[in-house]
Amino acid sequence: MSTLTQEVFACMGNTADLTVIGDPSLLGVARLRLAALEQHWSRFIASSDVCALNSSKGAAIRVHPDTITLVRYLVDAQRLTNRVFDPTLLPSLVQLGYAQSMTNAALVTQLDGSLQWGQPLAATSINVENSTVTLPAGLTLDPGGLGKGLAADLVATELRELGAEGVCISIGGDIRCAGIGPIDGAWPIPVASPFISSDILATATLFDGAIATSSLDAKTWSVGNSVMHHVLSPKTGLPLQRSPGQVIQSTVIGAEAVWAEVFSTVVLVAGVMEGFTQVEAAGLAALAVFADGRSLESSRWKEYTK
Repeated sequence: MSTLTQEVFACMGNTADLTVIGDPSLLGVARLRLAALEQHWSRFIASSDVCALNSSKGAAIRVHPDTITLVRYLVDAQRLTNRVFDPTLLPSLVQLGYAQSMTNAALVTQLDGSLQWGQPLAATSINVENSTVTLPAGLTLDPGGLGKGLAADLVATELRELGAEGVCISIGGDIRCAGIGPIDGAWPIPVASPFISSDILATATLFDGAIATSSLDAKTWSVGNSVMHHVLSPKTGLPLQRSPGQVIQSTVIGAEAVWAEVFSTVVLVAGVMEGFTQVEAAGLAALAVFADGRSLESSRWKEYTK
Protein backbone atom coordinates (compact mmCIF):
# COMPACT_ATOMS: atom_id res chain seq x y z
CA MET A 1 0.00 0.00 0.00
CA SER A 2 1.12 3.56 -0.68
CA THR A 3 1.83 6.09 2.06
CA LEU A 4 -1.01 6.72 4.50
CA THR A 5 -1.03 10.27 5.87
CA GLN A 6 -3.45 11.80 8.33
CA GLU A 7 -4.09 15.36 9.48
CA VAL A 8 -6.55 16.90 11.93
CA PHE A 9 -7.40 20.60 11.68
CA ALA A 10 -10.10 23.19 12.37
CA CYS A 11 -12.64 23.45 9.57
CA MET A 12 -16.09 25.02 9.13
CA GLY A 13 -16.54 25.60 12.85
CA ASN A 14 -15.72 21.96 13.51
CA THR A 15 -12.77 19.59 13.38
CA ALA A 16 -11.75 17.91 10.13
CA ASP A 17 -9.96 14.57 10.20
CA LEU A 18 -8.46 13.72 6.82
CA THR A 19 -6.70 10.51 5.81
CA VAL A 20 -5.10 10.14 2.37
CA ILE A 21 -3.51 7.04 0.89
CA GLY A 22 -1.16 8.29 -1.81
CA ASP A 23 0.69 11.56 -2.33
CA PRO A 24 0.89 13.34 1.07
CA SER A 25 0.81 16.74 -0.66
CA LEU A 26 -2.88 16.14 -1.34
CA LEU A 27 -3.53 16.97 2.31
CA GLY A 28 -2.52 20.56 1.56
CA VAL A 29 -4.76 20.61 -1.49
CA ALA A 30 -7.68 19.48 0.64
CA ARG A 31 -7.06 22.10 3.31
CA LEU A 32 -7.02 24.91 0.77
CA ARG A 33 -10.17 23.60 -0.89
CA LEU A 34 -12.06 23.36 2.39
CA ALA A 35 -10.94 26.84 3.41
CA ALA A 36 -12.27 28.22 0.11
CA LEU A 37 -15.61 26.47 0.59
CA GLU A 38 -15.89 27.93 4.08
CA GLN A 39 -15.27 31.43 2.72
CA HIS A 40 -18.15 30.95 0.27
CA TRP A 41 -20.61 29.14 2.54
CA SER A 42 -20.18 30.35 6.12
CA ARG A 43 -23.06 32.23 7.70
CA PHE A 44 -20.52 33.83 10.05
CA ILE A 45 -18.22 35.37 7.42
CA ALA A 46 -19.74 38.67 6.27
CA SER A 47 -18.16 38.47 2.79
CA SER A 48 -19.50 34.97 2.04
CA ASP A 49 -21.99 34.14 -0.70
CA VAL A 50 -24.41 32.82 1.93
CA CYS A 51 -24.36 36.11 3.85
CA ALA A 52 -24.92 37.99 0.58
CA LEU A 53 -27.94 35.81 -0.19
CA ASN A 54 -29.32 36.22 3.33
CA SER A 55 -29.31 40.00 2.98
CA SER A 56 -30.40 40.06 -0.68
CA LYS A 57 -34.11 40.96 -0.11
CA GLY A 58 -35.11 39.02 -3.23
CA ALA A 59 -32.41 40.39 -5.53
CA ALA A 60 -30.31 38.16 -7.80
CA ILE A 61 -26.85 37.60 -6.29
CA ARG A 62 -23.82 36.48 -8.26
CA VAL A 63 -22.14 33.59 -6.44
CA HIS A 64 -19.33 31.09 -6.90
CA PRO A 65 -20.28 27.92 -8.84
CA ASP A 66 -19.72 25.91 -5.62
CA THR A 67 -22.48 27.96 -4.03
CA ILE A 68 -24.79 27.15 -6.93
CA THR A 69 -24.21 23.49 -6.08
CA LEU A 70 -24.84 24.14 -2.38
CA VAL A 71 -28.11 25.99 -2.98
CA ARG A 72 -29.38 23.23 -5.25
CA TYR A 73 -28.81 20.67 -2.50
CA LEU A 74 -30.47 22.89 0.13
CA VAL A 75 -33.56 23.41 -2.02
CA ASP A 76 -33.75 19.73 -2.96
CA ALA A 77 -33.24 18.57 0.62
CA GLN A 78 -36.14 20.67 1.88
CA ARG A 79 -38.40 19.42 -0.92
CA LEU A 80 -37.44 15.73 -0.78
CA THR A 81 -37.94 15.52 2.99
CA ASN A 82 -41.29 17.31 2.94
CA ARG A 83 -39.63 20.20 4.80
CA VAL A 84 -38.58 18.05 7.75
CA PHE A 85 -35.04 19.13 6.87
CA ASP A 86 -35.44 22.90 6.73
CA PRO A 87 -32.45 25.16 5.95
CA THR A 88 -34.53 28.35 6.43
CA LEU A 89 -34.55 28.24 10.24
CA LEU A 90 -31.59 30.59 10.73
CA PRO A 91 -33.61 33.60 12.01
CA SER A 92 -35.02 31.44 14.80
CA LEU A 93 -31.57 29.99 15.59
CA VAL A 94 -30.12 33.51 15.90
CA GLN A 95 -33.03 34.68 18.04
CA LEU A 96 -32.44 31.71 20.35
CA GLY A 97 -28.88 32.90 20.96
CA TYR A 98 -26.77 31.14 18.35
CA ALA A 99 -25.52 34.15 16.41
CA GLN A 100 -21.86 33.97 17.40
CA SER A 101 -19.46 31.38 16.03
CA MET A 102 -18.53 28.79 18.65
CA THR A 103 -14.95 28.67 17.37
CA ASN A 104 -14.31 32.38 16.72
CA ALA A 105 -16.10 34.90 18.93
CA ALA A 106 -15.27 37.70 16.48
CA LEU A 107 -17.60 36.18 13.88
CA VAL A 108 -21.30 36.95 14.36
CA THR A 109 -24.26 36.30 12.08
CA GLN A 110 -26.04 39.55 11.24
CA LEU A 111 -29.68 39.30 10.14
CA ASP A 112 -32.50 41.72 9.49
CA GLY A 113 -35.12 41.32 12.23
CA SER A 114 -37.97 41.00 9.73
CA LEU A 115 -36.74 37.77 8.14
CA GLN A 116 -38.99 34.71 8.10
CA TRP A 117 -38.34 31.03 8.73
CA GLY A 118 -40.07 27.75 7.96
CA GLN A 119 -41.06 28.72 4.42
CA PRO A 120 -40.66 26.73 1.17
CA LEU A 121 -37.64 27.41 -1.02
CA ALA A 122 -39.39 26.24 -4.18
CA ALA A 123 -39.42 29.76 -5.66
CA THR A 124 -35.62 30.03 -5.46
CA SER A 125 -34.21 30.87 -8.90
CA ILE A 126 -30.83 29.51 -10.00
CA ASN A 127 -29.20 30.81 -13.18
CA VAL A 128 -26.21 28.60 -13.94
CA GLU A 129 -25.13 30.59 -17.00
CA ASN A 130 -24.85 33.83 -15.03
CA SER A 131 -23.94 32.05 -11.77
CA THR A 132 -26.68 33.87 -9.87
CA VAL A 133 -29.15 32.84 -7.20
CA THR A 134 -32.37 34.67 -6.37
CA LEU A 135 -33.66 33.70 -2.95
CA PRO A 136 -37.32 34.49 -2.16
CA ALA A 137 -37.52 37.81 -0.30
CA GLY A 138 -37.56 37.35 3.47
CA LEU A 139 -35.89 33.94 3.49
CA THR A 140 -32.39 32.89 4.53
CA LEU A 141 -30.21 29.84 4.12
CA ASP A 142 -28.13 28.04 6.73
CA PRO A 143 -25.86 25.40 5.13
CA GLY A 144 -25.25 23.84 8.55
CA GLY A 145 -24.56 20.12 8.46
CA LEU A 146 -25.50 19.82 4.81
CA GLY A 147 -22.59 22.08 3.92
CA LYS A 148 -20.18 19.90 5.91
CA GLY A 149 -21.39 16.75 4.20
CA LEU A 150 -21.26 18.31 0.76
CA ALA A 151 -17.75 19.62 1.41
CA ALA A 152 -16.61 16.14 2.42
CA ASP A 153 -18.11 14.67 -0.76
CA LEU A 154 -16.53 17.28 -3.01
CA VAL A 155 -13.06 17.00 -1.49
CA ALA A 156 -13.02 13.19 -1.41
CA THR A 157 -14.08 13.03 -5.06
CA GLU A 158 -11.55 15.66 -6.14
CA LEU A 159 -8.64 14.03 -4.30
CA ARG A 160 -9.41 10.73 -6.00
CA GLU A 161 -9.41 12.53 -9.36
CA LEU A 162 -5.98 13.96 -8.45
CA GLY A 163 -4.60 10.47 -7.91
CA ALA A 164 -5.27 9.52 -4.29
CA GLU A 165 -5.70 5.77 -3.94
CA GLY A 166 -7.94 6.25 -0.95
CA VAL A 167 -9.50 9.12 1.00
CA CYS A 168 -11.48 9.36 4.21
CA ILE A 169 -12.58 12.77 5.39
CA SER A 170 -14.64 13.62 8.45
CA ILE A 171 -15.98 17.12 9.06
CA GLY A 172 -17.75 17.35 12.39
CA GLY A 173 -19.08 13.81 12.15
CA ASP A 174 -19.97 13.83 8.45
CA ILE A 175 -17.68 11.23 6.88
CA ARG A 176 -17.01 10.36 3.24
CA CYS A 177 -14.76 7.46 2.24
CA ALA A 178 -13.57 6.80 -1.29
CA GLY A 179 -11.12 4.37 -2.86
CA ILE A 180 -8.94 1.81 -1.11
CA GLY A 181 -9.12 1.73 2.68
CA PRO A 182 -6.37 0.66 5.12
CA ILE A 183 -7.99 -2.56 6.41
CA ASP A 184 -8.73 -5.19 3.75
CA GLY A 185 -9.46 -2.34 1.36
CA ALA A 186 -12.19 -0.91 3.59
CA TRP A 187 -12.62 1.99 6.00
CA PRO A 188 -13.90 0.92 9.45
CA ILE A 189 -15.91 3.74 11.06
CA PRO A 190 -16.99 3.39 14.73
CA VAL A 191 -20.31 4.81 15.92
CA ALA A 192 -19.99 6.07 19.49
CA SER A 193 -22.72 6.11 22.11
CA PRO A 194 -24.22 9.53 22.92
CA PHE A 195 -24.03 8.64 26.62
CA ILE A 196 -20.44 7.36 26.97
CA SER A 197 -18.24 8.26 24.02
CA SER A 198 -15.90 5.34 24.66
CA ASP A 199 -18.77 2.89 24.14
CA ILE A 200 -18.99 1.83 20.51
CA LEU A 201 -22.51 0.97 19.35
CA ALA A 202 -21.42 -0.42 15.98
CA THR A 203 -18.63 -0.26 13.43
CA ALA A 204 -19.54 0.55 9.85
CA THR A 205 -17.41 -0.98 7.10
CA LEU A 206 -17.32 1.33 4.10
CA PHE A 207 -15.59 0.81 0.77
CA ASP A 208 -16.92 3.84 -1.07
CA GLY A 209 -19.64 5.58 0.86
CA ALA A 210 -20.57 7.90 3.67
CA ILE A 211 -21.82 7.98 7.23
CA ALA A 212 -23.16 10.92 9.23
CA THR A 213 -24.16 11.22 12.86
CA SER A 214 -26.41 13.98 14.18
CA SER A 215 -27.03 14.61 17.87
CA LEU A 216 -28.96 16.98 20.10
CA ASP A 217 -25.73 17.49 22.04
CA ALA A 218 -23.45 18.30 19.09
CA LYS A 219 -23.83 22.08 19.53
CA THR A 220 -25.20 23.59 22.73
CA TRP A 221 -25.18 27.00 24.41
CA SER A 222 -26.77 28.59 27.47
CA VAL A 223 -29.36 31.34 27.69
CA GLY A 224 -29.87 32.20 31.34
CA ASN A 225 -30.52 28.91 33.10
CA SER A 226 -31.60 27.14 29.92
CA VAL A 227 -29.37 24.97 27.74
CA MET A 228 -30.19 25.26 24.05
CA HIS A 229 -29.18 23.04 21.14
CA HIS A 230 -29.11 23.54 17.38
CA VAL A 231 -31.65 20.95 16.19
CA LEU A 232 -34.88 22.87 15.74
CA SER A 233 -38.40 21.77 14.99
CA PRO A 234 -39.44 23.11 11.55
CA LYS A 235 -42.94 23.58 12.98
CA THR A 236 -42.11 25.63 16.08
CA GLY A 237 -38.61 26.94 15.38
CA LEU A 238 -37.60 25.78 18.86
CA PRO A 239 -35.05 23.15 19.96
CA LEU A 240 -36.40 19.59 20.08
CA GLN A 241 -37.41 18.67 23.63
CA ARG A 242 -35.91 15.68 25.40
CA SER A 243 -38.34 12.95 26.44
CA PRO A 244 -37.88 9.18 26.88
CA GLY A 245 -39.11 8.59 23.33
CA GLN A 246 -37.10 11.39 21.70
CA VAL A 247 -34.30 10.36 19.37
CA ILE A 248 -31.17 12.11 20.66
CA GLN A 249 -28.68 10.68 18.16
CA SER A 250 -29.11 9.30 14.67
CA THR A 251 -26.56 7.82 12.30
CA VAL A 252 -27.21 7.30 8.59
CA ILE A 253 -25.14 5.41 6.01
CA GLY A 254 -25.35 5.99 2.27
CA ALA A 255 -23.38 6.79 -0.85
CA GLU A 256 -22.87 10.51 -0.14
CA ALA A 257 -22.22 12.40 3.09
CA VAL A 258 -24.56 15.20 2.06
CA TRP A 259 -27.58 12.89 2.03
CA ALA A 260 -26.44 10.91 5.05
CA GLU A 261 -26.37 14.22 6.95
CA VAL A 262 -29.78 15.32 5.67
CA PHE A 263 -31.51 12.11 6.64
CA SER A 264 -29.76 11.80 10.00
CA THR A 265 -31.38 15.16 10.80
CA VAL A 266 -34.71 13.88 9.50
CA VAL A 267 -34.62 10.95 11.95
CA LEU A 268 -33.93 13.33 14.85
CA VAL A 269 -36.68 15.75 13.88
CA ALA A 270 -39.40 13.38 12.64
CA GLY A 271 -38.73 10.35 14.84
CA VAL A 272 -38.20 6.78 13.72
CA MET A 273 -41.59 6.11 12.14
CA GLU A 274 -41.47 8.90 9.55
CA GLY A 275 -37.68 9.20 9.65
CA PHE A 276 -36.99 5.54 8.88
CA THR A 277 -39.66 5.60 6.17
CA GLN A 278 -37.80 8.45 4.46
CA VAL A 279 -34.41 6.80 5.04
CA GLU A 280 -35.52 3.52 3.49
CA ALA A 281 -37.22 5.24 0.56
CA ALA A 282 -33.88 6.91 -0.17
CA GLY A 283 -32.05 3.56 -0.04
CA LEU A 284 -30.10 4.44 3.11
CA ALA A 285 -29.53 2.75 6.48
CA ALA A 286 -30.03 4.26 9.94
CA LEU A 287 -29.48 3.75 13.65
CA ALA A 288 -31.49 5.79 16.15
CA VAL A 289 -30.67 6.16 19.85
CA PHE A 290 -33.38 7.36 22.24
CA ALA A 291 -33.08 9.47 25.38
CA ASP A 292 -34.03 6.45 27.53
CA GLY A 293 -31.07 4.45 26.17
CA ARG A 294 -32.93 2.29 23.67
CA SER A 295 -31.72 2.01 20.08
CA LEU A 296 -33.39 0.95 16.87
CA GLU A 297 -31.94 -0.06 13.50
CA SER A 298 -33.51 0.37 10.07
CA SER A 299 -33.83 -2.68 7.83
CA ARG A 300 -30.54 -2.13 5.97
CA TRP A 301 -28.32 -1.23 8.94
CA LYS A 302 -26.79 -4.70 9.29
CA GLU A 303 -25.63 -4.62 5.66
CA TYR A 304 -22.94 -2.13 6.64
CA THR A 305 -22.13 -2.87 10.27
CA LYS A 306 -20.92 -5.45 12.72
